[in-house]
Parts: sequence; C-alpha cells; structure tokens
Amino acid sequence: MKLGDVVIDRVNTPSELRKLLPESCFESGVVVVKPNWFSPHPANFTDAETLRMLLEAVDARVVVTEAYTLEKQNGSMKFTVEGEEVDWRWIMEHPCWDWAKEADRWDEIRAQDQWFMDEFGFTDLFQEFDVDYVNVTEEVWLGEIANPDAVRSSVEARFGPVSHEGLYGFLPKRLHDHKGSTLISFGKVKGIGSTFPSLTLKNMFGLIPDPLRSWWHGTKDERLGGSIIDIAKVYASFFDLYGVCEAIKNVTVSHPEGEVSVPWGKYNIIRDLDVVALGPDLVSLDAVLCGLIRVDPEKVSYLQLGEEAFGAYDRGHVDAARSVADVWFPV
Repeated sequence: MKLGDVVIDRVNTPSELRKLLPESCFESGVVVVKPNWFSPHPANFTDAETLRMLLEAVDARVVVTEAYTLEKQNGSMKFTVEGEEVDWRWIMEHPCWDWAKEADRWDEIRAQDQWFMDEFGFTDLFQEFDVDYVNVTEEVWLGEIANPDAVRSSVEARFGPVSHEGLYGFLPKRLHDHKGSTLISFGKVKGIGSTFPSLTLKNMFGLIPDPLRSWWHGTKDERLGGSIIDIAKVYASFFDLYGVCEAIKNVTVSHPEGEVSVPWGKYNIIRDLDVVALGPDLVSLDAVLCGLIRVDPEKVSYLQLGEEAFGAYDRGHVDAARSVADVWFPV
C-alpha cells in the first residue's frame, strides 16, 4: 500500500525489506540507524531479531546510535543521589547531570547499558555485522562533540533557532563525521490507542543524551513536542532522515487494565503482525501511521510542530489510512 511517499507492507525476510528501501539511502556508503531502546519492558524496544533484519537489508556500512537511559536494566525510573532515592520528578528540578558524570555513577550507567546489550543479543549482533556503535551520552559527556557554534549556524540557517541552545552541543563528532549520509529512524509502533504514540519522530527524542529526559518533557509534557522536533532539526541539518517504523514481532496497545504494567501506564501486546511502514518524510509517515493505529494526528503535539518545521502532511492520506486500519492493525 502506498500513500504519497509512505509505503506500508508486510515483511518476513531481509530481502523483502530491502526491496522497500530506496537506493538513495545507500549512496554515501554509510547508514546511521537509530533504534528504539528506551527500556527493557516487553515489546517496548527494538529487538535483536528485527534489527538483524534491517542490518541484512541495508547495503552499506552501518553505524548504530543511541543514548544511555536509566531504564535499561530494570525500568524502575528510580535512582539514588547522595543517599536519597529519587525518580524522574527530581530531574525536573535538577536538570544538570554533573553528579552522574562522577566515575562510579558513570560506570554504573555504562554497566546497565552493557547488561542490556548483552542480555538481549545486541553485543553479539554488532560483532557479527561489524557495527560501529556510537553512544550519544558517552560522546557528549566526554566532550567529543561537533562545534556547537557550527551546529547552531547550520540548524538556524535551515530551520531557525531551537528552543534551548544546549541542543547545539548534542551532536557527537563520530556521527558528524558521517554528515550527508542517511539516518534511519528505526521506530517501533508503540501506544496504539494512546494520545501520544511513539513512532519515528518520537524515536529521535532518544538522541538527547540525558539518561532520563524528564526535563525535556516538562511539566505535564508541555515541553515534549518541542524537544522532539528540535533534536530532529539538529540531525536533519546534517543527515538525510528516513523513517522505518516496524510492527513486525509485537506492538503495544495502551489499556488501563493491560497485561504489562510500566511506570507510565499499562498496555497489552499484539504479536506477529509483520507490518512495516517507511518513507522519507517523518511527519507524513507518522501521520499516516496515526491513521492506521486509530490516533488523531491533529492531537499529537509533535506532529503539529513537525508540520511547521518540515512541512504539512496530507490529510487525505491519513483518512485513507484510517479506512484500512483493521486490515493492518486489528485490535
């Protein structure tokens, strides 16, 4: 199924996925891939089997990038500062992460990330495919970043200023070295039926290096939509963004009495849909996906702000997607 530049299909093999990816993605010889690795909860992250499918489909050297999160090991959103157990609410009032950069705390966060990589098969997968893994938090905290003034100049020349100048210091040199390449936001369909689904644009939010991003959410999420679009602007100024959003092995369906309980709510899981949606415009892609998963894109703040930054999506395509929602995402 094709709606404008957005393609929706079912895939079971790397070769089927490869046929859907345009040759332009591989012209530079390098493809940067941003998976969705926020937490280890069931069906809540890009799994190794699905990432393997993309790695086998990509006809180029692959760089995978992600940031640290404090969710990687137990998903509790709790941690200890000066002997006091705190959670994401504390970060809202203390956005500076200098305390976490101390050797022991930094090592603890590194260990959590390594546990996640080992436990779910990514360490072996990356060795097998000779993947270059760039952890954004690690690079930014080490000061290995592209010149923030040069980043500012590029972003503002194309999109105007972002909401917080700290974002100009969030582009690692190791990624900047591949500027002009394709960056695939490898999103995962999460939050069917919610008012704020996680798709390909929301996936870009994970490139903000803070291990918990509650400050970037803001009180009652009033800052979240803007933060998502601002970090996307930074990367869109240096890379050709391309969206691939998968619902291959499993997807989450928000439900107040769901089978899985997480700090931010409950959800059920639908398995083995084999659905993938992809396209070069993340706003249009996510808007069409909203139609497919029964979410009103007009009420998703990052899509409204995304239209202002990247251009409008076609309402007719969303309506067409709504009309076949039961075919692709039966719930």
